[in-house]
Amino acid sequence: MTPVVLVKLVGDGLLACLGVAGNAFILSSNVWHFCRVKGGAREKQGSVLAGEITISCIAVANLLLDLFGFLWFVMKVLHLDCLIGNTGYTCIMYSFMVTGSCSFWFTTWLCIFYLVKIISVPNAFFIRLKRNISVLTFTFLVIIFIYSCVLSIPNILSIQFYQTNISESNGNLSQSSCNKTIQNNIPIGILIFSGFLLLFLPAGIMVYACVRIVLYLRHHIKRMERSSSSDIPSSSSSSSPALQAQIRISIMITCLVIIYLLCDTVLFLVLMSRFFISNFALIQDFAAFAVSVFTGGTASILIFGNSNLRRNLMSICCPASESTKT
Repeated sequence: MTPVVLVKLVGDGLLACLGVAGNAFILSSNVWHFCRVKGGAREKQGSVLAGEITISCIAVANLLLDLFGFLWFVMKVLHLDCLIGNTGYTCIMYSFMVTGSCSFWFTTWLCIFYLVKIISVPNAFFIRLKRNISVLTFTFLVIIFIYSCVLSIPNILSIQFYQTNISESNGNLSQSSCNKTIQNNIPIGILIFSGFLLLFLPAGIMVYACVRIVLYLRHHIKRMERSSSSDIPSSSSSSSPALQAQIRISIMITCLVIIYLLCDTVLFLVLMSRFFISNFALIQDFAAFAVSVFTGGTASILIFGNSNLRRNLMSICCPASESTKT
């Protein structure tokens, strides 16, 4: 193992560990919170629980994406294709694609969820949607999972390894044969189709939701300041806890969109790399690091953007300060 390979494995491993730690904390914290919620509170806080369940689904998808992504990266860097064979390679790639698609679309649904909860539109359909968004959340989460499983099938079917099982070749295959990659075998039509449904469509929806939330809150704050009476300080119009919570959510959504667009750009270049880059080793390094940064960055944004998660983290990191508050 060369020093360069060792640095790659250590670097991506550290990023993956940070992502696993952050997403595991989110999952455990929300599970602990769900266990504490009583039946009456569950009915009153349906929207809150729906949002936390969506965040938990994102954490599960990112956790699995970190594990399968790092496994894929180790497999490609150490050239373990010859050992796992066609079946093992296909299982790893399919799991990688499904968890990645679930992570992207769960994050997109979180943006849609907060968009519907925050903005107000004088429309009968939107009002009905706003009233039932908590119930629809569970249905859409299941639909997203099924959608991701189906979407990944064409890519897997397009992978054309050598007909001979590599694990039974007894070392007769050349190194170049073992390094055969998925990008060299998926037709361009399937690449464009999958790239649109997996990368561009979620990006467009997330950007739209983010812009609508920011513009609505900006207009809402200005309208409150104009309508406030002269004897009330203008700063009080934007100091209500509900509005401050909405502002924090808008900041969280904006950060999620930014980190997704960065990851989206890198993954798009990976998909298109077959046309202008012959050194796929460099591209796979960028893809692995981009996925690790996305999962870890998403976990950090969700923790600091969600009041319950942030409070639980502070209680773990600074138990003395939390005890003094109580």
